[in-house]
Amino acid sequence: MNNTEIASIVGSVINELQKSSPQAFSKSGGYAPSFNNAPAYNAGKGKVKVAVLGAGHGGLATAGHIVSRGFPVNIYSPFEKELTPVRERGGIKMEGDVQAFAKMEDGGIELLTSSLDEAVRDVDLIFVIMPALAHKTIASLIGGSLKEGQILVLSPGRTGGALEFRATLNRYAVKTKFILSEAQTFLYAVESRGPAHVEIMKVKNVVKFAALPAKDTQAALAVVNKVYPEYKAAANVLETSLNNHGMVVHPAPMLLNTGLIDLAAKGQDLRYYRDIISPTMCNLVMQGIDDEKVAIVKAFGLKPTSAKQWYKECYDIDGDTLYDVLQNNHYYVGFSAPKHFLAYYHVLDEVPNSLVPMAEFGRLVGVPTPMMDAIINLGSAMCAVDFSNEGRTLDKLGFPKIDRDAMLEYVNG
Repeated sequence: MNNTEIASIVGSVINELQKSSPQAFSKSGGYAPSFNNAPAYNAGKGKVKVAVLGAGHGGLATAGHIVSRGFPVNIYSPFEKELTPVRERGGIKMEGDVQAFAKMEDGGIELLTSSLDEAVRDVDLIFVIMPALAHKTIASLIGGSLKEGQILVLSPGRTGGALEFRATLNRYAVKTKFILSEAQTFLYAVESRGPAHVEIMKVKNVVKFAALPAKDTQAALAVVNKVYPEYKAAANVLETSLNNHGMVVHPAPMLLNTGLIDLAAKGQDLRYYRDIISPTMCNLVMQGIDDEKVAIVKAFGLKPTSAKQWYKECYDIDGDTLYDVLQNNHYYVGFSAPKHFLAYYHVLDEVPNSLVPMAEFGRLVGVPTPMMDAIINLGSAMCAVDFSNEGRTLDKLGFPKIDRDAMLEYVNG
Protein backbone atom coordinates (compact mmCIF):
# COMPACT_ATOMS: atom_id res chain seq x y z
CA MET A 1 0.00 0.00 0.00
CA ASN A 2 1.55 3.35 -1.03
CA ASN A 3 1.49 6.66 0.84
CA THR A 4 -1.30 8.08 -1.31
CA GLU A 5 -3.61 5.16 -0.47
CA ILE A 6 -2.75 5.43 3.24
CA ALA A 7 -3.48 9.17 3.20
CA SER A 8 -6.80 8.47 1.46
CA ILE A 9 -7.82 5.98 4.15
CA VAL A 10 -6.81 8.34 6.96
CA GLY A 11 -8.75 11.19 5.35
CA SER A 12 -11.80 8.98 4.96
CA VAL A 13 -11.59 7.92 8.62
CA ILE A 14 -11.41 11.53 9.79
CA ASN A 15 -14.32 12.64 7.59
CA GLU A 16 -16.57 9.80 8.71
CA LEU A 17 -15.78 10.27 12.40
CA GLN A 18 -16.63 13.96 12.08
CA LYS A 19 -20.00 13.10 10.53
CA SER A 20 -20.87 10.45 13.10
CA SER A 21 -22.78 11.39 16.20
CA PRO A 22 -20.68 11.72 19.39
CA GLN A 23 -23.14 9.47 21.18
CA ALA A 24 -22.72 6.65 18.69
CA PHE A 25 -18.94 6.78 18.98
CA SER A 26 -18.55 7.32 22.73
CA LYS A 27 -16.38 4.85 24.63
CA SER A 28 -17.98 1.81 26.20
CA GLY A 29 -16.64 -0.56 28.76
CA GLY A 30 -14.89 -2.92 26.37
CA TYR A 31 -16.07 -5.71 24.11
CA ALA A 32 -18.85 -7.21 26.20
CA PRO A 33 -21.17 -8.95 23.71
CA SER A 34 -24.62 -7.41 23.36
CA PHE A 35 -27.46 -7.34 20.86
CA ASN A 36 -30.20 -4.90 20.03
CA ASN A 37 -33.45 -6.50 18.95
CA ALA A 38 -33.71 -5.69 15.26
CA PRO A 39 -37.14 -4.46 14.12
CA ALA A 40 -39.09 -6.18 11.39
CA TYR A 41 -38.08 -4.96 7.95
CA ASN A 42 -40.41 -2.39 6.41
CA ALA A 43 -39.50 -1.19 2.91
CA GLY A 44 -41.02 2.25 2.62
CA LYS A 45 -41.22 2.37 -1.18
CA GLY A 46 -41.49 -1.32 -2.01
CA LYS A 47 -38.21 -1.80 -3.95
CA VAL A 48 -35.03 -2.72 -2.12
CA LYS A 49 -32.24 -0.15 -2.46
CA VAL A 50 -28.68 -1.39 -1.97
CA ALA A 51 -25.33 0.08 -0.93
CA VAL A 52 -22.19 -1.77 -2.00
CA LEU A 53 -19.16 -0.89 0.10
CA GLY A 54 -16.07 -1.64 -1.96
CA ALA A 55 -15.31 -1.03 -5.63
CA GLY A 56 -12.68 -3.60 -6.46
CA HIS A 57 -13.58 -6.36 -8.91
CA GLY A 58 -15.81 -8.00 -6.29
CA GLY A 59 -17.65 -4.80 -5.47
CA LEU A 60 -18.15 -3.96 -9.14
CA ALA A 61 -19.47 -7.46 -9.89
CA THR A 62 -21.86 -7.18 -6.95
CA ALA A 63 -23.11 -3.72 -7.84
CA GLY A 64 -23.38 -4.44 -11.56
CA HIS A 65 -25.22 -7.73 -11.12
CA ILE A 66 -27.67 -6.26 -8.59
CA VAL A 67 -28.43 -3.39 -10.99
CA SER A 68 -28.96 -5.91 -13.81
CA ARG A 69 -31.55 -7.59 -11.58
CA GLY A 70 -33.48 -4.34 -11.32
CA PHE A 71 -32.36 -2.80 -8.03
CA PRO A 72 -30.81 0.66 -7.51
CA VAL A 73 -27.31 0.74 -6.02
CA ASN A 74 -24.96 3.20 -4.32
CA ILE A 75 -21.24 2.37 -4.55
CA TYR A 76 -18.71 3.43 -1.90
CA SER A 77 -14.92 3.33 -2.00
CA PRO A 78 -12.36 5.33 -0.03
CA PHE A 79 -10.21 5.26 -3.18
CA GLU A 80 -11.19 7.70 -5.91
CA LYS A 81 -9.08 5.66 -8.36
CA GLU A 82 -11.66 2.83 -8.01
CA LEU A 83 -14.63 5.13 -8.64
CA THR A 84 -13.21 7.19 -11.52
CA PRO A 85 -13.28 4.37 -14.15
CA VAL A 86 -16.97 3.71 -13.42
CA ARG A 87 -17.73 7.41 -13.69
CA GLU A 88 -15.76 7.76 -16.94
CA ARG A 89 -17.32 4.66 -18.49
CA GLY A 90 -20.80 5.59 -17.33
CA GLY A 91 -21.29 2.25 -15.60
CA ILE A 92 -19.94 -1.29 -15.25
CA LYS A 93 -19.41 -3.79 -18.05
CA MET A 94 -19.94 -7.46 -17.18
CA GLU A 95 -19.11 -10.50 -19.29
CA GLY A 96 -19.15 -14.25 -18.73
CA ASP A 97 -21.95 -15.77 -16.67
CA VAL A 98 -23.55 -12.30 -16.51
CA GLN A 99 -23.51 -10.29 -19.72
CA ALA A 100 -24.84 -6.81 -19.09
CA PHE A 101 -23.94 -3.17 -18.68
CA ALA A 102 -25.01 -1.51 -15.43
CA LYS A 103 -25.60 2.17 -16.21
CA MET A 104 -25.20 5.19 -14.02
CA GLU A 105 -28.77 6.41 -13.89
CA ASP A 106 -31.83 6.60 -11.67
CA GLY A 107 -32.79 3.05 -10.80
CA GLY A 108 -29.30 1.85 -11.75
CA ILE A 109 -26.00 3.01 -10.25
CA GLU A 110 -27.39 6.06 -8.51
CA LEU A 111 -24.34 7.21 -6.54
CA LEU A 112 -20.56 6.86 -6.57
CA THR A 113 -19.09 8.26 -3.38
CA SER A 114 -16.13 8.23 -1.02
CA SER A 115 -18.46 9.17 1.83
CA LEU A 116 -19.64 6.17 3.81
CA ASP A 117 -22.41 8.23 5.36
CA GLU A 118 -23.78 9.20 1.93
CA ALA A 119 -23.51 5.65 0.61
CA VAL A 120 -25.70 4.04 3.28
CA ARG A 121 -28.19 6.86 3.73
CA ASP A 122 -31.74 5.75 2.86
CA VAL A 123 -30.76 2.26 1.69
CA ASP A 124 -32.30 -0.99 2.89
CA LEU A 125 -29.46 -3.43 2.30
CA ILE A 126 -25.71 -2.92 2.76
CA PHE A 127 -23.15 -5.32 1.30
CA VAL A 128 -19.58 -5.04 2.57
CA ILE A 129 -17.45 -6.36 -0.31
CA MET A 130 -13.98 -5.85 1.09
CA PRO A 131 -11.14 -8.00 2.42
CA ALA A 132 -11.83 -9.15 5.97
CA LEU A 133 -8.97 -6.98 7.20
CA ALA A 134 -11.22 -3.96 6.43
CA HIS A 135 -14.23 -5.19 8.43
CA LYS A 136 -13.11 -3.71 11.73
CA THR A 137 -12.38 -0.35 10.10
CA ILE A 138 -15.79 -0.24 8.42
CA ALA A 139 -17.47 -1.19 11.71
CA SER A 140 -15.60 1.65 13.42
CA LEU A 141 -16.80 4.17 10.84
CA ILE A 142 -20.33 3.11 10.03
CA GLY A 143 -21.97 3.06 13.46
CA GLY A 144 -23.19 6.66 13.41
CA SER A 145 -24.62 6.23 9.90
CA LEU A 146 -26.67 3.06 10.36
CA LYS A 147 -30.45 3.38 10.41
CA GLU A 148 -33.04 1.29 12.17
CA GLY A 149 -34.17 -1.71 10.12
CA GLN A 150 -31.22 -1.80 7.74
CA ILE A 151 -29.55 -5.12 6.95
CA LEU A 152 -25.77 -5.32 6.67
CA VAL A 153 -24.10 -8.31 5.00
CA LEU A 154 -20.40 -9.16 5.20
CA SER A 155 -19.74 -10.91 1.90
CA PRO A 156 -17.92 -12.96 2.90
CA GLY A 157 -17.31 -12.76 6.63
CA ARG A 158 -14.36 -15.18 6.45
CA THR A 159 -14.05 -16.63 9.99
CA GLY A 160 -15.59 -14.57 12.78
CA GLY A 161 -16.48 -11.59 10.61
CA ALA A 162 -19.87 -10.87 12.16
CA LEU A 163 -18.45 -11.53 15.63
CA GLU A 164 -15.67 -8.98 15.08
CA PHE A 165 -18.05 -6.46 13.54
CA ARG A 166 -20.44 -6.73 16.48
CA ALA A 167 -17.61 -6.46 19.02
CA THR A 168 -16.37 -3.29 17.30
CA LEU A 169 -19.85 -1.72 17.28
CA ASN A 170 -20.19 -2.56 20.97
CA ARG A 171 -16.85 -0.86 21.59
CA TYR A 172 -18.35 2.35 20.21
CA ALA A 173 -21.67 1.91 22.05
CA VAL A 174 -23.71 1.69 18.84
CA LYS A 175 -27.33 1.00 19.79
CA THR A 176 -29.01 1.22 16.38
CA LYS A 177 -31.43 -1.66 15.77
CA PHE A 178 -30.26 -3.20 12.50
CA ILE A 179 -29.56 -6.76 11.35
CA LEU A 180 -25.92 -7.84 11.09
CA SER A 181 -25.23 -10.90 8.92
CA GLU A 182 -22.55 -12.70 6.94
CA ALA A 183 -22.20 -14.92 3.90
CA GLN A 184 -20.12 -18.10 4.03
CA THR A 185 -18.48 -17.29 0.70
CA PHE A 186 -18.51 -14.63 -2.01
CA LEU A 187 -21.25 -15.21 -4.56
CA TYR A 188 -19.07 -14.67 -7.62
CA ALA A 189 -16.00 -16.21 -9.21
CA VAL A 190 -14.78 -12.98 -10.80
CA GLU A 191 -11.73 -11.14 -12.11
CA SER A 192 -11.10 -7.67 -13.46
CA ARG A 193 -10.75 -7.38 -17.23
CA GLY A 194 -10.05 -3.65 -17.39
CA PRO A 195 -11.35 -0.33 -16.04
CA ALA A 196 -14.95 -0.79 -14.81
CA HIS A 197 -14.99 -4.16 -16.59
CA VAL A 198 -15.30 -7.56 -14.89
CA GLU A 199 -15.64 -11.13 -16.04
CA ILE A 200 -18.00 -13.13 -13.83
CA MET A 201 -16.90 -16.70 -14.50
CA LYS A 202 -19.68 -18.07 -12.31
CA VAL A 203 -22.55 -16.97 -10.10
CA LYS A 204 -22.46 -19.72 -7.49
CA ASN A 205 -25.50 -21.95 -7.17
CA VAL A 206 -25.91 -21.45 -3.44
CA VAL A 207 -24.34 -19.39 -0.65
CA LYS A 208 -24.96 -20.13 3.04
CA PHE A 209 -26.04 -17.11 5.07
CA ALA A 210 -26.78 -16.30 8.71
CA ALA A 211 -27.52 -13.32 10.93
CA LEU A 212 -26.08 -12.56 14.34
CA PRO A 213 -28.04 -13.62 16.31
CA ALA A 214 -29.51 -16.48 14.30
CA LYS A 215 -33.06 -15.58 15.32
CA ASP A 216 -32.79 -12.68 12.83
CA THR A 217 -31.75 -14.86 9.86
CA GLN A 218 -35.21 -15.37 8.38
CA ALA A 219 -36.10 -11.67 8.67
CA ALA A 220 -32.87 -10.81 6.86
CA LEU A 221 -33.42 -13.44 4.15
CA ALA A 222 -36.91 -12.08 3.47
CA VAL A 223 -35.13 -9.00 2.09
CA VAL A 224 -31.83 -10.42 0.86
CA ASN A 225 -33.56 -13.10 -1.22
CA LYS A 226 -35.30 -10.41 -3.26
CA VAL A 227 -31.85 -9.50 -4.55
CA TYR A 228 -30.04 -12.82 -4.13
CA PRO A 229 -32.24 -15.94 -4.21
CA GLU A 230 -28.97 -17.91 -4.11
CA TYR A 231 -28.61 -17.17 -0.38
CA LYS A 232 -29.82 -20.01 1.87
CA ALA A 233 -30.08 -20.11 5.66
CA ALA A 234 -27.33 -21.63 7.78
CA ALA A 235 -27.85 -22.53 11.42
CA ASN A 236 -25.89 -19.51 12.66
CA VAL A 237 -22.75 -17.46 11.98
CA LEU A 238 -20.57 -20.18 13.45
CA GLU A 239 -21.71 -22.50 10.67
CA THR A 240 -20.92 -19.89 8.01
CA SER A 241 -17.61 -18.91 9.63
CA LEU A 242 -16.31 -22.39 10.39
CA ASN A 243 -17.17 -23.67 6.90
CA ASN A 244 -15.02 -20.89 5.42
CA HIS A 245 -13.66 -22.38 2.19
CA GLY A 246 -11.20 -19.64 1.29
CA MET A 247 -8.73 -20.70 3.97
CA VAL A 248 -8.50 -24.12 2.30
CA VAL A 249 -7.67 -22.99 -1.24
CA HIS A 250 -5.88 -19.66 -0.78
CA PRO A 251 -3.07 -19.31 1.83
CA ALA A 252 -1.21 -22.63 1.42
CA PRO A 253 -0.62 -22.42 -2.37
CA MET A 254 0.64 -18.83 -2.05
CA LEU A 255 3.16 -19.76 0.64
CA LEU A 256 4.26 -23.17 -0.62
CA ASN A 257 4.57 -22.54 -4.37
CA THR A 258 6.44 -19.25 -4.47
CA GLY A 259 8.75 -20.59 -7.19
CA LEU A 260 5.86 -20.77 -9.65
CA ILE A 261 4.63 -17.34 -8.53
CA ASP A 262 8.10 -15.96 -9.32
CA LEU A 263 7.83 -17.45 -12.83
CA ALA A 264 4.46 -15.74 -13.28
CA ALA A 265 6.08 -12.47 -12.20
CA LYS A 266 8.66 -12.95 -14.98
CA GLY A 267 5.89 -13.18 -17.55
CA GLN A 268 5.18 -16.90 -17.82
CA ASP A 269 1.50 -17.53 -18.61
CA LEU A 270 0.34 -19.44 -15.52
CA ARG A 271 -3.08 -19.96 -13.95
CA TYR A 272 -3.80 -20.09 -10.23
CA TYR A 273 -5.85 -23.26 -9.97
CA ARG A 274 -4.17 -25.07 -12.88
CA ASP A 275 -0.53 -24.31 -12.09
CA ILE A 276 0.00 -22.76 -8.65
CA ILE A 277 -1.98 -25.52 -6.94
CA SER A 278 0.06 -28.72 -7.34
CA PRO A 279 -1.26 -32.27 -6.69
CA THR A 280 0.95 -33.13 -3.70
CA MET A 281 0.45 -29.80 -1.93
CA CYS A 282 -3.29 -29.89 -2.61
CA ASN A 283 -4.01 -33.46 -1.53
CA LEU A 284 -1.76 -33.33 1.54
CA VAL A 285 -1.76 -29.77 2.86
CA MET A 286 -5.02 -28.28 1.57
CA GLN A 287 -6.92 -31.50 2.23
CA GLY A 288 -5.39 -31.60 5.71
CA ILE A 289 -6.65 -28.09 6.44
CA ASP A 290 -10.09 -29.09 5.17
CA ASP A 291 -10.14 -32.19 7.38
CA GLU A 292 -9.32 -30.06 10.44
CA LYS A 293 -12.04 -27.61 9.46
CA VAL A 294 -14.64 -30.38 9.20
CA ALA A 295 -13.63 -31.76 12.61
CA ILE A 296 -14.07 -28.34 14.24
CA VAL A 297 -17.54 -27.88 12.72
CA LYS A 298 -18.59 -31.32 13.93
CA ALA A 299 -17.28 -30.58 17.44
CA PHE A 300 -19.67 -27.61 17.60
CA GLY A 301 -22.56 -29.89 16.59
CA LEU A 302 -23.05 -28.03 13.32
CA LYS A 303 -23.28 -29.24 9.71
CA PRO A 304 -19.85 -29.45 8.06
CA THR A 305 -19.32 -28.79 4.37
CA SER A 306 -16.12 -30.37 3.09
CA ALA A 307 -14.28 -28.72 0.23
CA LYS A 308 -15.47 -31.41 -2.20
CA GLN A 309 -19.07 -31.00 -1.01
CA TRP A 310 -18.74 -27.23 -1.33
CA TYR A 311 -17.72 -27.48 -4.98
CA LYS A 312 -20.63 -29.78 -5.69
CA GLU A 313 -23.09 -27.38 -4.07
CA CYS A 314 -21.68 -24.16 -5.48
CA TYR A 315 -20.46 -25.26 -8.92
CA ASP A 316 -21.92 -28.74 -9.48
CA ILE A 317 -18.33 -30.01 -9.92
CA ASP A 318 -16.93 -33.19 -8.39
CA GLY A 319 -13.92 -35.52 -8.57
CA ASP A 320 -12.11 -38.29 -6.73
CA THR A 321 -9.70 -35.96 -4.90
CA LEU A 322 -9.72 -32.26 -4.05
CA TYR A 323 -7.08 -31.71 -6.73
CA ASP A 324 -9.28 -33.49 -9.28
CA VAL A 325 -12.22 -31.28 -8.33
CA LEU A 326 -10.18 -28.11 -8.83
CA GLN A 327 -8.90 -29.27 -12.21
CA ASN A 328 -12.41 -30.28 -13.28
CA ASN A 329 -13.79 -26.83 -12.43
CA HIS A 330 -13.91 -25.15 -15.84
CA TYR A 331 -15.14 -21.94 -14.21
CA TYR A 332 -11.67 -21.55 -12.68
CA VAL A 333 -9.74 -21.68 -15.95
CA GLY A 334 -9.67 -17.90 -16.29
CA PHE A 335 -8.11 -17.14 -12.90
CA SER A 336 -4.63 -15.79 -13.54
CA ALA A 337 -1.62 -16.60 -11.36
CA PRO A 338 -0.50 -13.95 -8.87
CA LYS A 339 2.77 -12.11 -9.45
CA HIS A 340 3.71 -11.97 -5.75
CA PHE A 341 2.98 -14.23 -2.79
CA LEU A 342 1.22 -11.34 -1.01
CA ALA A 343 -1.12 -10.67 -3.95
CA TYR A 344 -4.89 -11.17 -3.82
CA TYR A 345 -4.93 -10.83 0.01
CA HIS A 346 -4.69 -14.63 0.17
CA VAL A 347 -1.99 -14.40 2.86
CA LEU A 348 -2.35 -11.00 4.52
CA ASP A 349 -6.11 -11.40 4.84
CA GLU A 350 -6.80 -15.10 5.13
CA VAL A 351 -4.04 -16.15 7.50
CA PRO A 352 -5.03 -13.71 10.29
CA ASN A 353 -8.77 -13.61 9.53
CA SER A 354 -9.46 -17.22 8.54
CA LEU A 355 -6.79 -19.62 9.77
CA VAL A 356 -6.02 -17.90 13.09
CA PRO A 357 -9.64 -17.81 14.33
CA MET A 358 -10.22 -21.35 13.03
CA ALA A 359 -7.27 -22.64 15.06
CA GLU A 360 -8.60 -20.71 18.07
CA PHE A 361 -12.03 -22.31 17.70
CA GLY A 362 -10.27 -25.66 17.36
CA ARG A 363 -8.56 -25.19 20.70
CA LEU A 364 -11.88 -24.14 22.22
CA VAL A 365 -13.47 -27.50 21.33
CA GLY A 366 -10.36 -29.65 21.72
CA VAL A 367 -9.63 -30.27 18.02
CA PRO A 368 -5.90 -30.21 17.13
CA THR A 369 -4.99 -28.14 14.05
CA PRO A 370 -1.37 -29.00 13.12
CA MET A 371 -1.77 -28.22 9.42
CA MET A 372 -3.47 -24.87 10.05
CA ASP A 373 -0.84 -24.02 12.64
CA ALA A 374 1.95 -24.87 10.17
CA ILE A 375 0.59 -22.45 7.56
CA ILE A 376 0.01 -19.76 10.20
CA ASN A 377 3.60 -20.13 11.40
CA LEU A 378 5.01 -20.16 7.86
CA GLY A 379 3.02 -17.08 6.91
CA SER A 380 4.13 -15.31 10.08
CA ALA A 381 7.78 -16.14 9.37
CA MET A 382 7.65 -15.09 5.70
CA CYS A 383 5.81 -11.83 6.44
CA ALA A 384 7.64 -11.05 9.72
CA VAL A 385 4.24 -10.65 11.39
CA ASP A 386 3.00 -12.67 14.37
CA PHE A 387 -0.40 -13.48 12.90
CA SER A 388 -1.32 -15.62 15.91
CA ASN A 389 -1.40 -12.43 17.99
CA GLU A 390 -2.35 -9.93 15.28
CA GLY A 391 -5.25 -11.93 13.85
CA ARG A 392 -8.83 -12.56 14.94
CA THR A 393 -8.18 -14.25 18.25
CA LEU A 394 -11.10 -15.12 20.51
CA ASP A 395 -9.97 -12.36 22.84
CA LYS A 396 -10.17 -9.80 20.03
CA LEU A 397 -13.56 -11.13 18.98
CA GLY A 398 -14.82 -10.30 22.46
CA PHE A 399 -14.55 -13.72 24.09
CA PRO A 400 -11.46 -13.94 26.33
CA LYS A 401 -13.17 -16.67 28.36
CA ILE A 402 -15.96 -18.72 26.83
CA ASP A 403 -16.85 -22.36 26.32
CA ARG A 404 -18.53 -24.20 23.45
CA ASP A 405 -22.07 -24.05 24.82
CA ALA A 406 -21.86 -20.37 25.72
CA MET A 407 -20.59 -19.57 22.23
CA LEU A 408 -23.48 -21.41 20.63
CA GLU A 409 -25.94 -19.66 22.93
CA TYR A 410 -24.47 -16.29 21.97
CA VAL A 411 -24.66 -16.79 18.19
CA ASN A 412 -28.15 -18.29 18.32
CA GLY A 413 -29.57 -15.49 20.48
